[in-house]
Amino acid sequence: MRFFLITNGTFMSRILVTGSYGQLGKCFQAVAKEFPKHNLLFTSKQKVDITKSKSLEKIYNKYSFEGIINCAAYSKVDKAEIEIEKAYEINEQGIQTLISFAEMKNLFIVHFSTDYVFDGNKRIPFKEEHSKNPLNCYAQSKLAGEKILSRANCSHTTFRISWLFCPFGSNFVKTILKLSNKNEEIKVVNDQIGSPTFGIDLARTVLDNITQPKFFHFDCYHFANKGEVSWFEFAKKIIEISRRNCSIKPCSTSEYKTIAVRPKYSTLDSTKIENHFSLHIPDWENALTRCLKDII
Repeated sequence: MRFFLITNGTFMSRILVTGSYGQLGKCFQAVAKEFPKHNLLFTSKQKVDITKSKSLEKIYNKYSFEGIINCAAYSKVDKAEIEIEKAYEINEQGIQTLISFAEMKNLFIVHFSTDYVFDGNKRIPFKEEHSKNPLNCYAQSKLAGEKILSRANCSHTTFRISWLFCPFGSNFVKTILKLSNKNEEIKVVNDQIGSPTFGIDLARTVLDNITQPKFFHFDCYHFANKGEVSWFEFAKKIIEISRRNCSIKPCSTSEYKTIAVRPKYSTLDSTKIENHFSLHIPDWENALTRCLKDII
């Protein structure tokens, strides 16, 4: 990893953040000031399209950088069942474009994937090495991107995350708050279990540790807030903390049909990253409370 000297005598890394105006990208923007040792270049798809090497070359020629944090992704789970080619274009071919560029320029890549690469047939939290069997096209395209990156000849790692939420963009927390403003009762599935990931905690973890030599020791890390919960229980807690006057009722997945199949159980085991960096990842209720303070 390369660094350049700034005027106060300290060393700073310059890192390109792709997809900066999506949920996760905005989380990196929100915490950037906490990490002055990094010079983060935030870009939209209009400026940097990860499927087009020319757009990467153009920004590199203007602002040379040492690595890429890739927040760009096709993440529309249901729509991916219809827009299969588009999902693979971004989630697989886009990663190959980043890899080719990174190998040529000697850059590192930090990438993000999903708990949906697992089929949910286990009832114990998934570790990084557990067998993958994605049930939908979105997850299949994300796994394809993971596999390509694992073979890259540049420093790289993938963070698998689950049930991403934050104060920005569109996510489950914000959807429940919005629905609670219009409805006295909301039905939420109670037979899908997972571990929510607070994007702010994830962004802080990446930026706090990315300059450590051991950061790229593993091809993949799982990162999710502690504990597991159903969507129904998650929704109830959102309403409770935000003190909304709305009733949350349970329903089964079969009652709430979606185009894409979701795993019934996709809790991630984050032990590896906690041990590797001596982290203590907060539980999901703590993270939710902090998130709601920034929304309400």
